[in-house]
Formats: sequence, C-alpha cells, structure tokens
Amino acid sequence: MGDYAAWLPAYLLGVFPSAYIFGRIFKGVDIRKVGSGNVGGMNTVKEVGLLPGVLTIAFDVGKGILAVHLASRFSTNPAMPLLATFLVVLGHNFNPFLQLRGGKGLATTLGALLVLSPLTAAILLVFAALFAIILRDTNTGAGAAAALMPLVYWFLYHHWGWVLLGAATALIIVIKHIPDFRSYRKGRRKLV
Repeated sequence: MGDYAAWLPAYLLGVFPSAYIFGRIFKGVDIRKVGSGNVGGMNTVKEVGLLPGVLTIAFDVGKGILAVHLASRFSTNPAMPLLATFLVVLGHNFNPFLQLRGGKGLATTLGALLVLSPLTAAILLVFAALFAIILRDTNTGAGAAAALMPLVYWFLYHHWGWVLLGAATALIIVIKHIPDFRSYRKGRRKLV
C-alpha cells in the first residue's frame, strides 16, 4: 500500500467533522452558526452541551492519535508520521466539506503529539498554561504556544524535517487563532 496508506487516511480523519455532527445529533444546530462559529470542542461545550463537547474533544484527539499511528504502521518513511500530523490538522482546521470551516486544531494536534512526541506535547501544554496565566486569555495562550512547535522540535530533535513540518502545522493553527490575537489586542482579557 505504501505511503498512500499513511497520508490519505490522515487527511480523511482530519475532515471528519466531530463538532458539526454532534451539534446536529444532540441539539439540531449547525455549530458554524452558533457561539464563536468555531467547529471545535470548546464551542460545542458552550453551545451544545457538556456531553457532546467532551465527545467532540475525544474524537478530535482520537483523530490525531489514529492518523499518526496509521502513518507509523503503514509507512517505513520516518517523515510520514510528521506529514500525517500536518495533514490531519489541515483537514480538521480547513474542512472542504464545511466550506473550509473547521476547528483550531489544538485537540487534534495534541492527539497526534501524544503518539509522535509525547515530550513535545507536554512542553507545549506547559507553555500554553503559562501563556494563559500571563496573558489571562486561554485562547491567545494556546495559539502562542502552538507557534513554538518548530522551536521545540529543533530543541528536541535537531532535524530540519521536524522543524519544517512543525512550522507548517503551527502555521495552520496560528492562522485559526488570528481572531483571538486581534480580540486580545482590543482588550479582551479573560480566562475562557
């Protein structure tokens, strides 16, 4: 099956719209049209309910875990798990079936990193918590921490392949956090 068995399922897992599906099932709403409009776990918790929100987060983490696991299982190319991480997050954040709407990629990235590099996951979670406390805004803190992914990869692995794919993954997460950065600059300072 080769490398196609690794990258294609990663992208297809990414485009599985957990928040959209659970919004429809539990409350009959289009998650894109309520709350922040974000197709992710936190908006689902706030607008649909705790159970569907937790299920959404679990599915999104699971997408990342499964994408990297399959990439490692079906490909001998050491870069494929990194590429799978990028593709699962890309599919999640910019879903072609939802007019390129999607989540912010944090839960999916966390899932991928738990398999790919648990130490990177732990380091980025610590930075996210620190930034959230310093900035008093969890959304901005999480986006800022994600931007550090290529630096953490370089520190841990000293390999340009890790850095480049880490930068690509961080970029698609940071792009989705631009509204958070803008609203923070306008004075929103709350832990949400």
